[in-house]
Amino acid sequence: MKNSKKDSRVAPLNADNNNMKAFVFDFDDTLATTDCSVEVIFNGSVVRELTASEFNTFKLAEGESFCFNQFKNIINPVALPLTQLAIDVQSENHNVFILSARPVEATEAINSFLQSIGIQAKRIICVGGKPINISKAKRTVLMSIIENHEVVWFFDDDDKNIEQANSISDLNVRKV
Repeated sequence: MKNSKKDSRVAPLNADNNNMKAFVFDFDDTLATTDCSVEVIFNGSVVRELTASEFNTFKLAEGESFCFNQFKNIINPVALPLTQLAIDVQSENHNVFILSARPVEATEAINSFLQSIGIQAKRIICVGGKPINISKAKRTVLMSIIENHEVVWFFDDDDKNIEQANSISDLNVRKV
């Protein structure tokens, strides 16, 4: 039975499609790497730059904060091998979704990059850019996608996102 709990912060996805399978991919370090960095700020100055994977486990010291401005753009993207799966399932008429921790301002840049390598995402959903729990926000979006598809696969590199996704029934989860 599909999970019917809805979150009013997530726009409903259209159920009027014949694609019964959905493949949901994280962007950073799942479909592509980039030269974007998360900046660690202390007293108004950048004291460290983190890659997306370093950010996943980094703990701020007292008085430090994160700045995600570079993640509004796609800087020097390099496609990873999983992009071939996205291309393959798209060619089989399955829905491809991108579910990113980037801010919504990155949507067009992600879309342009994906189109340049032959991927046409049904929807790009960016949940970052605000002080929220990213893994829980991704979980909410995944639940919405599940409601409209028979089979849903989710691919991500972050342990917290994987942990939240694994708590959803009817979701196939793969850590990359």
